[in-house]
Formats: sequence, C-alpha cells, structure tokens
Amino acid sequence: MTTNTQCNCGKTKVSFSGEPLFRVHCHCSICQSVYQQPFADFVVLSTKQIQSPVDPAIQFKKHRSPPAVNRGLCPHCKKPVLAKLSLGPGIGMAFIPAANFPNSTKLPAAAFHTFYDRRVADIDDHTPKINGYWPSQLAVTKLALSSILGLKRPPSL
Repeated sequence: MTTNTQCNCGKTKVSFSGEPLFRVHCHCSICQSVYQQPFADFVVLSTKQIQSPVDPAIQFKKHRSPPAVNRGLCPHCKKPVLAKLSLGPGIGMAFIPAANFPNSTKLPAAAFHTFYDRRVADIDDHTPKINGYWPSQLAVTKLALSSILGLKRPPSL
C-alpha cells in the first residue's frame, strides 16, 4: 500500500509504503519554531518506507549539532513535509506531519508527548508526557527501533 502526503499548498508531495510505525506530539523548541505551533504532531516511519525520488526542491536544514533531525520544508509554502534522522548504517527514522495526510483521522493515536517540559501550554489528555532531552530522545528511539526491527512489544519507556 502506498500513501501520498502533501504540504499545505499541495506542491510538495511525499509518498511512502506500508503503515506508519507510530505518532508523536513533540514540544521541543525547534519543533515549535519549525511547525509554528505549540507542538509538532507527526508520524514516524522507517526511512526505508519513503519512496524515491524525494522532491529535490525540499529545503532540508539541521537546527542543532548531531545527532540532529534533518527537517525539510516545502520551498513554496515553507511548511514541514519530511524530516529524517539516521540511527546508524541503513537504519533511520522519517517524520511526516499528521496534517499532511489526506485523512488524519485514520492515523494512530499519539504514543506520547515528548519534551513536555518545554510546552507552551498544558495538554489535558491521557497520553503519556515525557520530560527532558534524553528521556524524550530515548522514548522515540526505543519505540522506533522496536517497530523497525519488528519486536512484538516495545521496550518500556
């Protein structure tokens, strides 16, 4: 199964195969700046799921030193379309904004909120909240690796 996503203006598209691994709400200051919202709402995939070619016009930028997510914006509307993070040789994560899906109601519920200590507003839901840089990074990485490697149960957060 192929899923096609697109930015707000519809000029930059990203396609991927299979199902998203999981969904996250990230409250880090970089996501707040890039998404221009209190938090980023995105799905996580294996980079192997992204179908080539990826639009060469996507403007990728790293906002901090490694390890860093390489975040891509549409060159037309300047909204996020795809971000990537390498976890090692041949293993990586891709992030696509939930808003870029044709029907975001069919996406999985968020697994957790990361960098919740950097929130600009409290979120009153039953989704786990993870505070701090390392706990947030580890939570996403553990869930991604367990999903990518096909483990039945992700390691505990």
